[in-house]
Amino acid sequence: MIIRVDVVEAALAARYGHDPVDVEARPRRVVALAASGRPLDDGLAGELAAGPDLAVLCGRYEGFDERVHEHLASDVISIGPYVLSGGELAAMVLCDTVLRKVPGALGHPESVVEESFSAALDGAPEYPHYTRPADWRGHEVPTVLRSGDHGQISGWRRAQSALRAGEAGAGRG
Repeated sequence: MIIRVDVVEAALAARYGHDPVDVEARPRRVVALAASGRPLDDGLAGELAAGPDLAVLCGRYEGFDERVHEHLASDVISIGPYVLSGGELAAMVLCDTVLRKVPGALGHPESVVEESFSAALDGAPEYPHYTRPADWRGHEVPTVLRSGDHGQISGWRRAQSALRAGEAGAGRG
């Protein structure tokens, strides 16, 4: 089952009130989700969040007629190197990833600065997090995190993030 190009064209025309092939008239991005698309990552999510309005097209089974990708979509994006039965879950992943980067969505702008795969961590996974109790069954929160020395804590976090990046690269992540 493949979604027809004329059906997608009609849907976009009805929604936006102009010919969807006319690139100059569309002040938004139209993203088609497909396993063959550009991989979704933190940078792309930030780009989409900062850009104009976003329309997300999600297919079912075999996806879209290729002409949707070529002439109606501004982007073709993949959420990973695997196949789903439909694009609904991929659309939810894309929306959540993008929406959390929209200013004000999380309440504090700094909430999205230093997190997994962000530029602040050089694209590495985030460092481990700990909370109370400080000692649980002989497993303690690292001493540096209880020290109050923000410089040392920051250094420890960056080192742990880099270590996790190395583990992920070694196939154990």
